[in-house]
Amino acid sequence: MALATNLHRRGAVYYWRRRVPATFALATGANWLKLSLRTREPVRARFLAAQLDATAADLFMTTLPDTITKEQLATLFRKAFLGHEVKLDRVAAFARQEPDFDPAAEMAAEQAMGWSYRVASSRGVNGRLTEDDRAAMAKAGLAEAEIACVGDCLDAMRRSGALAPSQARIREIVEEIGALPTPGNVARAEPIYLRALGEALLRTRDRFVLDALPYEDLMADLGTEAGENASEQPVAEPIVAVVDPITAPSVPLPIASKGSPLAPASTSIVTIEAIGGKLIAEKRQDRDWDDKTCRQAEFIFTLFGRFLREEHGLTDLGGLRQTHCDAFDGFLRGLFTSVGKSPKDKDRPIRELRQISEAKKPGERGLASGTRNRHLTFLGQALVRARKAGVIIDAGVSLAEFRARKKKRGRDQRPTPPSSALATFFSLPVFTGCRDWDDIHTAGTELFHRAAYFGPMLAHYTGMRREEFCALSVDDVVTTNGEHPYLHVCFNAFGRVKNAQSVRNLAVHPELIRLGFLDYVAAVHRLGHKRVFPDLFSPSTRSLLGDRLYDELRPAFTMAGFTTHQVRHFFGNALKQQRVAEEFRADLLGHGGKSETTERYCNPIGISLQLEELMKLPILTAHLVPRPTRLVPWVERGEIPPWSRAFRQRSVSRSVRTCSASRS
Repeated sequence: MALATNLHRRGAVYYWRRRVPATFALATGANWLKLSLRTREPVRARFLAAQLDATAADLFMTTLPDTITKEQLATLFRKAFLGHEVKLDRVAAFARQEPDFDPAAEMAAEQAMGWSYRVASSRGVNGRLTEDDRAAMAKAGLAEAEIACVGDCLDAMRRSGALAPSQARIREIVEEIGALPTPGNVARAEPIYLRALGEALLRTRDRFVLDALPYEDLMADLGTEAGENASEQPVAEPIVAVVDPITAPSVPLPIASKGSPLAPASTSIVTIEAIGGKLIAEKRQDRDWDDKTCRQAEFIFTLFGRFLREEHGLTDLGGLRQTHCDAFDGFLRGLFTSVGKSPKDKDRPIRELRQISEAKKPGERGLASGTRNRHLTFLGQALVRARKAGVIIDAGVSLAEFRARKKKRGRDQRPTPPSSALATFFSLPVFTGCRDWDDIHTAGTELFHRAAYFGPMLAHYTGMRREEFCALSVDDVVTTNGEHPYLHVCFNAFGRVKNAQSVRNLAVHPELIRLGFLDYVAAVHRLGHKRVFPDLFSPSTRSLLGDRLYDELRPAFTMAGFTTHQVRHFFGNALKQQRVAEEFRADLLGHGGKSETTERYCNPIGISLQLEELMKLPILTAHLVPRPTRLVPWVERGEIPPWSRAFRQRSVSRSVRTCSASRS
């Protein structure tokens, strides 16, 4: 029997230990409080524990974390409304491409869903339609049949779970507006979020009736511009920025007469954003950076510029000093790790970013060393570009001192899985037979050819990166150019490769051909799909395709004890153990050469030579029996993924349209 509540003895010394309430744990990052009472006497320990119990009870009952304010809730409503309106516009664009598209039916469905969200915002996600709700809808001009459709839609959405909002999304928005994502704050934000979804849906005329643009005004403007600009020549814009009189530093300039050596050529101030914009434009024109790299660079340039202005009152790059770089490095080391994932982070004040960071748990603060190094690389290139433009920057400014050094060898950072782990992985139901297309981890008699089936095999038999094989186009699978088919890994409309040396041709391993990969690609192509793995793509998300694959295979990876990228490590190590030359391995893995001899004065390894080396890989799928190509049902029908938000919204819309048609 315990001596007293929350009192424990460890060795001969007593400790007081108490669980922290959930709201405090979320705010502080600690789940338990533990204090040594520094006594071995049980009577003294009971007395001290009682005192601590009383103090803790008083603290937990009277002190609460910061609660969300009405102003923050209003901001949350605006964010949710605008974000959902963008999604609805995207769904409407896809709806217009359907053969049975009916604008009136779409508007009726969105109206019913909008009122359903309104009801849920006031009566909860399990609420029912009341007479007051019916009266409000009648006052708003809805007919009896339309009100009945709202009731049916509300019931359908409640049964399907479509009314329950994403708690993760609400917590994300709560964090974005600078509030703590405590359970209480999330509960207060939920009805506001639901109302925002409803109001966005009720503006359905903007999507299906009104013109997206004022075409007549645009045509008139275009006619006017054509006449005015007929004789004008384009003028290059300078890379300098206008000085903000509020944030510009007050630095007296030397007094000099016109023409003296002290007279500056220009009084304009050059900002990091202006130089960064010039650099991005040049890199994009030279095709050195793709869209993703440009977005990353633009974000760090904007963040650094805002940091200099708001924290140090510095606008001109000419005033940059090493102390500013040191302060920014410290800022990055305390910044929350998910910064940049929300589009709103680009415009957040530094003060707000600090508040969000302080509200995070310790493990969610501080950018990783690789991320910081990437930011420093972009900033270093911008400083070089500024000096090229004639900006005089203090010679003591150096970003190299802040770069994180790797503490481990590359081979030790991510261990190579043993062949037994891969053998276990390829013996799981997704490869040998599962229950159904949406239950691939339960043993059964069904087998579906898809990314979850062929993706890991491509990683094992070709060494491709996850995003490389996930974003393959059917045109990248070449079967008519030479004796043996190969994969052309390149930048395409569906994804990017890591760098220029990653563009390469890879022979299709005979084991992939035996298991029907080429037949699968042909079947996908016949159905009109442009992607090799259309089952990974959703029109309502910009997430990485590889993230979707990892989510589908997560239980299998957990059971086998590795990830897709570790399969690539296995590929490289297996070839090395078979004494395949480093130069050959680099060509297969998409790595650059280390010298002029290997990089400039020779071509990549040919397809026939690749096959000789690839045949040295262990065949870990020899136990699998080839089966006729069978696609995932909704891929075969050319439908959008049933796991996507767009599909769920369309499903509810169809049920409402059916209800509306039956009542009319």
